[in-house]
Order: sequence, then C-alpha cells, then structure tokens
Amino acid sequence: MTEIKKAAEAEPLQPGSGHESIQPWVDGLLLLAREIDVRTSPELVRNAAAWSKSSELDRAILDVAYAAGLSAEFIEVPARKIAPEILPALMPVGDSYIGVVSAVSADKLTVHFEVEGKIVERFMPLDKLEQNGRVRLLTAQPREVSHDGRLETYLRQKPNTWLKDILFNNWRVVAEIGTGSMFSNLIGIATSLFAMQVWDRVVPAHSTDTLWVLVSGVCIALVLEFMISLARTGIGDHFGKDADLKLSSMFFARALDIRNDARPRSPGTLVAQLRDLEQVREFLTSSTLGVMIDLPFVAIFLFIIWMLGGYLVYVPLAAIPLIIIPGIIAQLPLSKLSQQGLSESAVRNALLMESIYCAEDIKSLQAESRFRALWDRVNETSGQISLKQRHISAVLVNFSQKVQQLAYVGVVTAGVYGILYDNLSFGAVMACSILTSRTIAPLGQIPSILARLQNVRTSKSGLDNLLKLPLDHDPEKDAYHKPVLVGSYKFENVAYSYGPDAKPAMIIPQLSIQPGERIAVLGRVGAGKSTFLRLAGGLATPSQGRILFNDTAMNLIDVSDVRRDIGSVLQESSLFYGTIRENLLLANPHAGDEEILSAMRLSCADKLLLNQPHGLDLKLREHGLGLSGGQKQSLLLARVFLRSPQILLLDEPTASLDDGTEAAIIENLRGWLSGKTMIVATHRYQVLSLVDRIIVIDGGRVVQDGPRDKVLAMLGAAPLRAGQSKPVAAE
Repeated sequence: MTEIKKAAEAEPLQPGSGHESIQPWVDGLLLLAREIDVRTSPELVRNAAAWSKSSELDRAILDVAYAAGLSAEFIEVPARKIAPEILPALMPVGDSYIGVVSAVSADKLTVHFEVEGKIVERFMPLDKLEQNGRVRLLTAQPREVSHDGRLETYLRQKPNTWLKDILFNNWRVVAEIGTGSMFSNLIGIATSLFAMQVWDRVVPAHSTDTLWVLVSGVCIALVLEFMISLARTGIGDHFGKDADLKLSSMFFARALDIRNDARPRSPGTLVAQLRDLEQVREFLTSSTLGVMIDLPFVAIFLFIIWMLGGYLVYVPLAAIPLIIIPGIIAQLPLSKLSQQGLSESAVRNALLMESIYCAEDIKSLQAESRFRALWDRVNETSGQISLKQRHISAVLVNFSQKVQQLAYVGVVTAGVYGILYDNLSFGAVMACSILTSRTIAPLGQIPSILARLQNVRTSKSGLDNLLKLPLDHDPEKDAYHKPVLVGSYKFENVAYSYGPDAKPAMIIPQLSIQPGERIAVLGRVGAGKSTFLRLAGGLATPSQGRILFNDTAMNLIDVSDVRRDIGSVLQESSLFYGTIRENLLLANPHAGDEEILSAMRLSCADKLLLNQPHGLDLKLREHGLGLSGGQKQSLLLARVFLRSPQILLLDEPTASLDDGTEAAIIENLRGWLSGKTMIVATHRYQVLSLVDRIIVIDGGRVVQDGPRDKVLAMLGAAPLRAGQSKPVAAE
C-alpha cells in the first residue's frame, strides 16, 4: 500500500456533509481500490466520471465505482455501530475530501486521504459524528476475484458462463416465476376436479345448489389464475428487459474495447454477433422460462391421472416420447441451419453497411445493378435457410398438436372401457382427459423451445468468441500507471504483420524519438507511413520486438494513460452524428464554448459557423456526410487541438485543404506546438516548415532519417521556403 504520512498530533478531523461534485469521490474510490488491492486504471475511472450521464450524484458514484472494479453501496449506521467488518469504507471528510475509513476504535475513526499526492492519516472522534446522527458510508468490495496464475489452466478450460450468471444472479425472479407456475398448475388441477365432481356427484343427485357453489369456486380460481399469469408475465418481461440491458451494455463495451488488430475484418461480422443478443433476449422472456418451469409439473399431473384413472396414465406416457424424440432428432439439421444463417447474416450486414455508406460511389459508377444482385443473392440464401428452419419447426409443432389430440382421444376411448368393465366413473374419465391435455400442453412447446435453444446456442457460441478476443484494458494485465507521458520513443527490433501468417509489413530495427521533436514521415503510397503512426499511437501492437514509451514498454503502460497524452488525426478518423459541439466535446467533455471556438479558430474550422444560424448546434450526419473533405479535416483537427495532447500524430492532415487554409493552420500551429512532440505523415511540402527532422519510409523500412534540410537535399528537393506548397515525393 502507498506510504501513509501520519499526523497523530494534528487537529481531529471534522465530519463532512458530502459533496455536490463527483471529483472528490473519484479520488476517494481510487484510494479505496488501492486499499483493497483492486487493480484499476485511474484514467479510465476519471473518464467514466467525466462521461457519467446520471442526474443523481449517488447513482453516478456507484457507476464510477463499477468502472473502478468495485461493487459498492451506500449505507447509514449509527457512529458507535460502525463495525470493522465493513471497513475500509468512504466518507466525506471536512469540506473538500473523501476519506477512507480504515479502522475504528472505542472513541475514534482512523481516516486517510490524499493531499497533493501524499496519503495523510488523521483521526475523527466518534463524539462529533454522533452529533450528526447516523453516519453515511460507501462500502465496496472487489467485483471479481483476483487472478491466480496457479489456476490459469483450469480457468482457460472453464466455459463462458455469462448466461448462467444472469440466471443465477436473478434466482429470486426465477423463483417468483416458478411460484406463480406452481399456483397456476394447482388451479389447473382444481378445474379438472371440478368436472369430476359435477359428473359424479352433482348430476346423479340433481343438486344444482352444489353445482353453483362449485362454479363459484372455479370462477374465483380462474380469476386468481389470470392474475397470477399476468404477474408472472410481468415479472418475466421485466427480468428479460433487465437481462437485455445488462448483456447489451456488457457486450457493447466489450466490442469497443477489442484491440484494433484483433477486430473482425468485416464490421458486418461484429454487428451480426452483437445482434445475436436478440436471440438470447427472446430466450430469457417469460414464455420460455414459464414453459421450462412448467415441465416438472408433468410428473405431478401424471401421478394425479394415475390416482384418478389408473391405467389411463399409460396414454399420456406413450404420447410424451412421441413428442420429445422428433424434437431431439431435428436438432442436428437445425444446428447446421443456424450456423449457416449466422454466416449469411454477417455477410448481409456487411453488404448493407457498405452499400449505404458508399451509396454516392455506387451511383456514380452505375453499379446499382451489381449491388442489388449481390443483395438479392444473399437474401435468397438467407430466405432458403429461414424457410427450411420454419418448415422443420412447423412439422414438429403440428405433429405435437396431433399427438396431443390423439392422446385426448386415447384417454376417452380407454375410459369408455374403464366405465363399462372396471367401475371407472364418468367424472374420473373427464378429469383425466382434461389433465391429459394439461400434461401434454407444455410438452407440445418443446419442439419450438428446442429450435429456439438451438438458435441461442449458435448465438452464444458467436458471443463467446467475441469474449475471447484480446482487449485494450486486459483485466489480467497489471498495467503501469503513468501520470504524465512525454514523446520519448525507442523502437527495438520492431516488426509488424497484418496477420499471424502474413509477412512483416514493417521492420524497424532501431529508431529513437526525443520529447519535443517535430518529425515528418515521408514515403510513397503504401510505404508504411500510416502503419508507423498507428504503432506510435499504440493503435497497433508489434508482432515482434518492442516500443519503449517513456522508457517503458508501451504494451505494459495503462492504455488509458497512453491515449490521454496522445492525440491523433488519421486517415480513418471520422465525425459522428450529432452537433458540432457534441463532436468536439468527445475530446474534452469539460471544455466550454470559448475553448471550443479557440480550437476551431486554430484549425480554421470556425469558418463553418459563419454562414449558418445554428452555430455549434449545427447537426452533422454520420461520418460527416454533407461536409466537404476540407471541412471534415478542419473539424477533426479542431477536435484533437481541443484535447491538447502532449504527443500529436497526424496523417495527411491538410491533404483536403486549399493552400490558403493550410498556410493559416500551419502558422497557427507554430506557437501551439511549443513543448509538444509531433509526428506527421504528409505529401505536402508546406507542412515540412513545422518539422525539424524527416524520416523516409519505403517498403516498410526506414531508408533515410535525419535533419529536415539534409534529408530534403538528399531527396533532390529544393530548399524549403515559407509559403511553399510543392508536393513532396520521396523517391
């Protein structure tokens, strides 16, 4: 634990009344996480606090605690009843701190908190706390058990249990649905016994009074069953909704955190995997759970049929395997069809996304017919698969319905012989026929449940594969936290490949970059400039070798810290649907309008605001559609300038700008870049006036590296003059 500076002789602490700002709580949660040995990323936790949308401070604090890897809750206890078992816990201290309560004695609490980077320990008298009444504490515990390398082999073999966890963590809901099913089925037994009593007792005795008493009782039972069924459906639907929210949030966060070089090559594949959650949500609805919970009552119904009708029970017993066995046999073709359907869904999503995003190019090339033919072909295949699935399901459902009807006929037929030869009452036969239908009804849904289960199994397999992909924030990796990073790089025997079996696309045996350097990366198209920038930004991981960043291997540094101090505008950088303000605030959620306008003036993006009345509230379309290439680039530059990173990575930042706008931006950057490291890949000559060093890349190798003017002379370029805009071509 961090060394604590004790101050036993200082004045006792005064109780705090809480804080309207979340920032003190963020500092307290980070300190508490260290206290209970929970590894967390401070930068990630601060980002979670910055983007918290909860209007309630308590809810926002709990969300930030979750991001810090803690399961937290607020409690209120009398000061003298604070038990050591609930410690450590957080509580407001004084006017500006949230302290960690680490110990309690007969007359005081031991509290420590962080002041200017140092941990200070102080004491708080319980007498003063008692004056304020009950004490409000935030208790927390780790959300997950710490990783133990000795268990790694077993952990790898353990299947993903997220679906089971959802069910087991909500066992109370499942129990409530089960209780409702139990009462509903018991009432169902009562209605069958009603028929038996009417035909065996009421009709022979001509007792209409008894009939109406029985009718009244059955009506009350049916009303009760109706209310129970509604309650069960509501509980199940709320459970399905909550499970859907948790799972969709978990998988969406996971999809965003997948390492860039591990992402599926087609975005449509990833979208298809995420859409598979719909199959899981359907499986978790009340209808599915209700039918599964009803299945154990089949044995109870069979027992009652045996009690009432004796050998009549053999009829439903014979019908049960006739319903179940075809459903089991059909699982093999349904499984194959589900796999094929999943693949076709991924292809269809990819084609749809590509066609919509590139609609202008498709129209200008008059390629509508080709893409329409591709779409029709994919839909035809998907339709055939869906048709086969529905056909198998329809056969199973219709077959089970006919078996159910035959079972009813069988019970009535066998009952006639029982009445004639075995002293079986007419009422007992009627009751057994009703119970037979009730017994087989849930079994009749088994084929559709098995078909749905097959879809869920296929979907879960795809989602499990998604969970296996490596993450940026690996929970098993104890990353180093770096409060400040400067642009110090050392490439040592670095090689990068686009796939495990591909040849290295880039090889850099040795390369160093010092803090504050401004470097231009030149090269032909496809030489590897963009790949070099992605490696420098931590967006790509070397296949071999290592990159030292601030004298520490980059892959060992907390990725949130890396991204905090590196800002980049790459060729793939994009704008999002929303206002200009919302797009720029992605870089700095706390920035005010004046800071936004300052960044826009720096990138000359403020010209966008001149001829339209909406100002910063102007709505942008997805990917900035409708804007010119230069306008997009200006806004992307404004966004990274608003972030004010220590290291700036730019890939063709002025390629779409006119010479005048480019010159203005370059002039604005001269003072702004002071003390910052910049690496820019460019073909524009004028940008070179900002740099003092040039690296030339060809075929994924560094072929030249040195001072700007010396390298330009070697390339045969004319000496650089201010305002010059001659394109650069590294030969």
